[in-house]
Amino acid sequence: MSFRPFVEGQRARRCAATLCSLATVLATVLANVLAPTARAEAQDAAPRRGIGTPPPVAPAPAEPPAAPVAVAPLAAEWLGDWGGVATITSVDRSSTLELRMTIRVAMRGTEPSVTVWCMRAGALAAPAVDLVANGNALSFTLDSQGERARFEGALGEGGKIASGSVAFLRERRQTPAPSGTWSLRRVDDVAAIPDARVFSATLEAAGQRLPMRLALGEGPHGWCGTIDILVQGIRDYPVEVARTDVGFKILLAAPAPATITLAATGGPGEFAGMQVLEGTFAQGAFAGPIRFEAVAGAKAGTLRRPQQPRPPFPYESTEVKVAHPLGHVLAGTLTLPSKRDLAVADRVPAVVLVTGSGAQDRDESLMGHKPFAVLADAMTRAGVAVLRLDDRGTASSTGDFAGATTADFASDADIAVEWLKRQPGIDPARIGLLGHSEGGIVGPLVATWQNAGDAPTNPLAFLVLIAPPGEIGGRVLTRQTKALVAATGVSEEKLAPMIAAHEALMTEMISARPADALRPFVATLVREQLTLAGQPIPDENTLRSLNDQTLAQLTGAWMSEFIRLDPRAALVWLEVPTLAVWGSRDLQVESAVNSAIFEEVAKSTGAPITARVFEGLNHLLQPAKTGTVEEYGEIETTIDPKALDEIVAWIVETTRRGPAKQVPEATRPVEIREAYVAPRLFYYREQSPAEVAPVPAQGARTP
Repeated sequence: MSFRPFVEGQRARRCAATLCSLATVLATVLANVLAPTARAEAQDAAPRRGIGTPPPVAPAPAEPPAAPVAVAPLAAEWLGDWGGVATITSVDRSSTLELRMTIRVAMRGTEPSVTVWCMRAGALAAPAVDLVANGNALSFTLDSQGERARFEGALGEGGKIASGSVAFLRERRQTPAPSGTWSLRRVDDVAAIPDARVFSATLEAAGQRLPMRLALGEGPHGWCGTIDILVQGIRDYPVEVARTDVGFKILLAAPAPATITLAATGGPGEFAGMQVLEGTFAQGAFAGPIRFEAVAGAKAGTLRRPQQPRPPFPYESTEVKVAHPLGHVLAGTLTLPSKRDLAVADRVPAVVLVTGSGAQDRDESLMGHKPFAVLADAMTRAGVAVLRLDDRGTASSTGDFAGATTADFASDADIAVEWLKRQPGIDPARIGLLGHSEGGIVGPLVATWQNAGDAPTNPLAFLVLIAPPGEIGGRVLTRQTKALVAATGVSEEKLAPMIAAHEALMTEMISARPADALRPFVATLVREQLTLAGQPIPDENTLRSLNDQTLAQLTGAWMSEFIRLDPRAALVWLEVPTLAVWGSRDLQVESAVNSAIFEEVAKSTGAPITARVFEGLNHLLQPAKTGTVEEYGEIETTIDPKALDEIVAWIVETTRRGPAKQVPEATRPVEIREAYVAPRLFYYREQSPAEVAPVPAQGARTP
């Protein structure tokens, strides 16, 4: 089957945690309630490349199909929400896969729109494209997780059902594509029901706390609802609701379906009077108690995010596509300022935004927040153009996300900067890069590539790094795991054995030990995690399976490279103005340890680094009480206004001064010149991807 199963563990780890925590990756009992991690999941048959392996020359992509043309206005009966199942059959007809999905059909002006929710396909309120309306017939394409599927269908039974066919589109591949059918029935949008109510709960399992909100209501087509699990990137996700004699039965169509069975405390009574719903959350082998309490005054589908930019905007915003030499295309948004204070020869400075770890969209959306949209809005209003992009294989970008390493993501950022240099109205000598979390590792790597040699042409001009790691990846993960688990209330004494096992495993991985040599260390960590979670040690076969799964995750392309990646190798080469900021309550990239590394690099090498720690802020630069991941969604502020103002002011002042002078490489100490830095993977060329020669992976620095 080829619509890659969407796994919320990945989304939680990569969107909420931003830098992957082994507390999540290696947890063996419900560390992410909705599913196991997906970082090591095989993605079709794509090869996995190490940092130093030369990439292949990619073939030119096939010509895209012609844009569909509307035939007749869409029948009014289509408008509204529809829920049901798409059944996908493998090419050899030997297996089927059911994708439970909800779509919302609406009109935007005179044109129809379709929004899709299908967790197994990675679609969380994903906009469909290439719509064709023809009365009772409607067709559209879902583009998600690097795959495209075409849905064609029509109304039936007097507009009460919609059904049709689905086929996967494989313009760039020779392999046959699976196909199937879909059938939906009319359902209601709980946010549109006046009497709908909102309940909140926190599920506790294996030492993890998972806050969630449930909206329930009864509409013309029956009971309906949505669920928010913000820490896992799930917001307003439709659930199936059945009324029972004592309460409700809720089905959340995750890859491993979850059932929530609830009874109203004190008897069923009238829905309007229900204050507490208690019962069981069950998924797979797990079943645990859960208690939902009514949230007074809360409305379904509302979440306060006061900083989120809303039109009209005092600047130009354009959808763009950046072609990578490897063959994938990065989709994004370029905002161009109307304010021209910083323009030189009618060209403005610009910034490329680079997301943290995880399959992130261009806004770095998580838990209802859109940090990159807030940053882009503030910078563009100040006179700086901003390019923000969906990660490869995510949202509207194509390519393979799961098989990529940090160096691959750096290559995407590198190509994006080179593309931006060639755009009208952009000053190619004043382009910087802003990276968050893992993006804070990407930034110095791109700066090292672009500033190589003594006379590069328009190299990257400056860096802003938010919560960047300074220490080697494995140490970051151990420190992060300890902080996040300790924040749940686990004593240091109880936590110590698991952290010792974690640190020992990281040490072995940093030493590049082979997989077989890692097995005993993995086994020890798994046992310690089970013990810490208060779970019994399973039978030998189950334990072996858990160990194998954990080892597979650890030895996946991204994880194994990240654990061994030392950011200092690129930091010591920095010669462009760099602002590095952290929050003092960051539990994922500890501010004291990592800011000290940046300060030491600046002191020992003369690198123009300004390190700043904001008191009371978390990994997202939100004002925080605890710094825990669960708190991110509870905080209304997306980025602390003071921190935002300081970042924007630093960029404005830096671009006013113009590019920094190059540092002759011969003046660098020998130990720096001999330090290994991952080689530049591709050079940008304004020609077809097949004609772009990859950079040979044979040196630390390429001229």
